[in-house]
Amino acid sequence: MFLFSNFTTSMKEKTGTFHSESNEQLLHFETHQNSDIDQWLLLIHGAGGSSRTWKRQIVELGADYNLLVVDLPGHGKSTANSDQFPTYTFHFIADRIWNVIDHLKIHKIHIIGVSVGTIICLQMRQLQPDRILSVIMPGAIVKLNTKLKTIASLSLGLARIIGYHNFYKLSARIMMPRSNHKKSRDVFIKESKTLSKNEFKKWTAMYYNLNKTLIEFFNTTSSIPHLLIMGSQDHLFLEPAKDYAIHHANADIEVVHNCGHVVSIEKAQKFNSICLQFLKTLS
Repeated sequence: MFLFSNFTTSMKEKTGTFHSESNEQLLHFETHQNSDIDQWLLLIHGAGGSSRTWKRQIVELGADYNLLVVDLPGHGKSTANSDQFPTYTFHFIADRIWNVIDHLKIHKIHIIGVSVGTIICLQMRQLQPDRILSVIMPGAIVKLNTKLKTIASLSLGLARIIGYHNFYKLSARIMMPRSNHKKSRDVFIKESKTLSKNEFKKWTAMYYNLNKTLIEFFNTTSSIPHLLIMGSQDHLFLEPAKDYAIHHANADIEVVHNCGHVVSIEKAQKFNSICLQFLKTLS
């Protein structure tokens, strides 16, 4: 039985966890595939989420594109053998997603990542730019201001004091504080409950070097079309996203009014429409 069952009858869906030839288990993934469509769209959730957070996109985006949805390491159903990796890096995570794409024999692909998933998108671009057709980044994290640098540097110590699950709840409330952000906030807090303490530690530890990583990505020139989709109430990440769009000729930005950090959940229909309009301009 598929997680998203309300798809068109012409759609052939596949889902599962697979193993590569090297016997390293691939990330859990689902495909939503239409035999009449040849272009692929990859969906990458944020830290603490899972592939289920994209359920509002499957039908609309899948009408025009084959979809590949992954669970990041330690998230959703990608928990098998995750303990064999004592630490994570964005390079490691991006490489594991490329392994899934290679397994499916997809040569080129459009990618969408939300929140921390946007950082993974940019890391994937660094690794194999010739295979990426476009990058869409809702709730883009592209640069750290002073407030964010402080949060990132203190995150692991604070998490140890108040507990990793409590730290995630606090982070969600800091990022999405308003009453109209409640849907997004609740979804990610609920999804984060499946993460183990060890997984929280590995993901939180990556924040120590986050500023250095983002500076590298910010200063990388790319000819790949980029679209940043931001909520007007995204008080932590909106201004850096605007700065990114100013400094990159290939990057456009759309601001969704009365919306917080996770546009793909809070304003799903608007988000889907923006994505499809952008992708059609590339055809």
